[in-house]
Amino acid sequence: MVDAHQLTRALAEARTVLLTAPVDLDGDAVGAVLALETAIRRRWPAVDVRIVTDEAVPSRYTFMAGAREKFRRAAEVPPEPVDVSIVCDGDPARLGAATPHYNAARRRGQVDHHKSSDPKKVDVSLIDPEAASTTELVLQLCDHWGVALDAELAAPIYAGLVFDTNVFRYRLTRPLTLRAAARLMETGIDHAAIVERVLLDQPLGKQLLRGRMLARLETALDARLAWAVLTQEETESVETGGLVDDLVFIEGVEVAALLMERGDRHVKLSLRSRGGVDVSALARRLAPKGGGHARAAGATIEKSAAEVAADIVAAVAGLLP
Repeated sequence: MVDAHQLTRALAEARTVLLTAPVDLDGDAVGAVLALETAIRRRWPAVDVRIVTDEAVPSRYTFMAGAREKFRRAAEVPPEPVDVSIVCDGDPARLGAATPHYNAARRRGQVDHHKSSDPKKVDVSLIDPEAASTTELVLQLCDHWGVALDAELAAPIYAGLVFDTNVFRYRLTRPLTLRAAARLMETGIDHAAIVERVLLDQPLGKQLLRGRMLARLETALDARLAWAVLTQEETESVETGGLVDDLVFIEGVEVAALLMERGDRHVKLSLRSRGGVDVSALARRLAPKGGGHARAAGATIEKSAAEVAADIVAAVAGLLP
């Protein structure tokens, strides 16, 4: 595994630890935070571990033990000094209202597998862009710390693993990933139920939104680029995670973008690639704080949706092989 000694030493010396994750919580972020909280408590029982995030846990992830009780919204609790704060599954610059909570720590850390993450921006870290999910890294930490694997710990790790690999479909899946999945299943978790809750069950509102997205589909560059725009009113109180996948897996499409308006001249952008274009680099090109993986990335951009779409077409035109 990537060297975890600095992170381990920081936690061993800590009495208080804060765990958090970027805005727009997904299955890997929720699973990583819950599993890491459990692992730290088991390895260092005297440590006070708290979880603070910008938002409440989305309902589809509340089946994980502790998801409702342990997560606290940043707006509802004051920032308090802690010895170590760790952001799981993303950039410390994307913590929203949890930013002052994270910054109040004596040491700041990160556990992540995104290509755009920079260990120089934190004091201690475990960052491996080759890992299939952040929960895969948490499993490696459990092994490094000698924390025994059981169903309580395995369930959130497996949830993050199947979420970020889309049930092992994506190229980040490696032999180590499948061996980890087998170990997790051997604890007795209901793997089929976890996949259903994390990926397959879809709210009616999201399915209706998917229809509107596909009805507005636009293409360019000989239909190798596809995108759609959704308004702020349409996406309010509706889960949008994974919708962009329906655009990239259209025959002939190599890059896809979903543009979601967020008020006047603000767009939340989700990007997907079949592999020929590094959309993490594309996201950073479009916005300084953009980033993610080579095949899945995103950004928030202060422009109109029409301007963002034009920028994407121009940028992808020079990147397609």
